[in-house]
Amino acid sequence: MIKEFKPLTELKEELISFLQQHENILERDLRFIASPYRICPLGAHIDHQGGPVLGMTINAYTALAFIPVSVPRVRLSSMNYPGTVDFDVKEIGPPVMDDWGRYAKGAAKVLTDLAPLRHGFIGAVSGTLPSSGLSSSASAGLAYLYGLSRVNELDFSPNEFIELDRRLENGYLGLKNGILDQATIINGKRENLLLINTITGGVVSYPKPIDSEKLRIIVVNSGYRRELISSGFNTRVEECRMAAKLIGELSGMETAEVLSDIPEEVYKSHQHNLPEQLRRRADHYYSEVDCVGRGVEFWSEGDWSSLGELMNRSCMSSINNYESGSLSLARLHQIISDDSDVYGSRFSGGGYGGCVIGFVKPNFGERNASKILNEYMINFPEVRESASIYFAETDDGIRFE
Repeated sequence: MIKEFKPLTELKEELISFLQQHENILERDLRFIASPYRICPLGAHIDHQGGPVLGMTINAYTALAFIPVSVPRVRLSSMNYPGTVDFDVKEIGPPVMDDWGRYAKGAAKVLTDLAPLRHGFIGAVSGTLPSSGLSSSASAGLAYLYGLSRVNELDFSPNEFIELDRRLENGYLGLKNGILDQATIINGKRENLLLINTITGGVVSYPKPIDSEKLRIIVVNSGYRRELISSGFNTRVEECRMAAKLIGELSGMETAEVLSDIPEEVYKSHQHNLPEQLRRRADHYYSEVDCVGRGVEFWSEGDWSSLGELMNRSCMSSINNYESGSLSLARLHQIISDDSDVYGSRFSGGGYGGCVIGFVKPNFGERNASKILNEYMINFPEVRESASIYFAETDDGIRFE
């Protein structure tokens, strides 16, 4: 009932074999990139407002195997989606929503905006759980950016790669998210929690306490696929900005653009003047900032019970104040939280499908998983074949293997 994510070595072998079945290539020419997914225990939906966030990379990945070619062209196959993506990096059109290759095209576009690309690659890509709310999109975008940069001998710093992927998602794809995903995937470190300053890009790593009680991570796949741009994600971002602008006008801070520009005491003095919907969005922001600050303390102390309580509080704010997620995710979170072997949980991502992540006790096992899934499927029988529970481990950030 509880699954383990496929080991990276096995994923690499399968992907290379898949690529060789589709392309006549020599293995000695192959390059391989492991771009991990990320979880966000606290700090949900506030990176686009300049709020601090917490992130961790896990052992689920976008994997990219490829060989360089001497022409500026990319040809890709996928183990998750049908068809082949084939394009000239100098002729990138606008994104098409049902085109799984749009992240590769976006990567080529933002790089060609900086310098002409002389080389492309032939490759294959595989995702552990695509469209899951675990930032598989940023994971894929960064893999393509790393690959195209390597074959064209372009050298970028970690912060420059974060900016490139931000341009890919914000500019090319039109998604108004912040830098939580990119910053976590690039800076991920095994057994560490990252505190990310989304204004400066600064990252501080907090190691898991050595003498703490063992903590396990579960990823519960709701069985529903997730798409941010077609959900209310961008609308929520604009509502937060509207709240910041209105508070700024009321308080004499006319230059305020995002909620991080407004001190909490200023917000509290004027919150009653906001329309109800905008007030709830802002309430979520300030509550989540508080959760992040306290969450770092609880992590450093190994106080998993208190950290889990914050995760539950955070998730309820996402449901009630930010109004994100879906009926299925809200119900799944409730079922998981009712388990006494779960410290806390929250759903991951802002779309209508995806996953719930949980911090659980060491004795969480098959009995717990069976009870959770059975109760969930009573409510949502259509996902009986696709809902699942995984144990996850922390991992390092994106790298060539």
